[in-house]
Amino acid sequence: MKPKAITFDFWGTLFTEGKAFLEKVMPARYEILLDALSEAGHPAEEHEVREAYRQAAIAFEEAWKAGEHMSVYDRVARIFALLGAPHDPGLIAITARKLEESSLLVDLEPLPGVEVLKELARRYPLALVSDTGLTPGRLIREHLRRQGLDVFQAYSFSDETGYVKPRPEAFKVALEALGIPPEEALHVGDLPQTDIKGAFATGYPWAVQYVGLREVNGEVKPTAKVKSHRELLPLLQ
Repeated sequence: MKPKAITFDFWGTLFTEGKAFLEKVMPARYEILLDALSEAGHPAEEHEVREAYRQAAIAFEEAWKAGEHMSVYDRVARIFALLGAPHDPGLIAITARKLEESSLLVDLEPLPGVEVLKELARRYPLALVSDTGLTPGRLIREHLRRQGLDVFQAYSFSDETGYVKPRPEAFKVALEALGIPPEEALHVGDLPQTDIKGAFATGYPWAVQYVGLREVNGEVKPTAKVKSHRELLPLLQ
């Protein structure tokens, strides 16, 4: 493989939320929603908030599978609606912002071999092509800075572009910023349905599946599979 640029997925490929995230961030998010509902004059019990949060997450997942990005604002609006709270745009916007910022309460867990990005960045222009949920692109950039991996020259985040993978536009935003055509790029991601299928549909000749966190099977076969990003080095020789 002799690509002129490499694009990476973020979640499940470079980083994962990890145990600390569940222990600190999730309780903080429920607390933010409980406070917001009280402010809206419609207090709720924690078990009600958890259930509404879960249902809004399912709606987000369904939108994502349908190729649409659901904003954090829309997710909070859905939680308010599920609990019968009045639709207050200002309060919903502030609550959405607080939910996003809660992502910074802990550091994300790097996945095996992620440190090799520094080495790759000396040899190739790198870009991120990532669908985002409650952690938007601006905070993913901050997480990368914290980890000392601020090595990307371009970014394509679904909350900023409106495009989710496998749509070719999601990949093209990043490639155009790098000035590299798809025919000269390699993509690395963990999901066959979005990363592998999307990269090939965009015109990439190579799409490597990262299986260091989990291995998801799909009908579209990757060029190769790696368990650690270090395995990319011999593949690129």
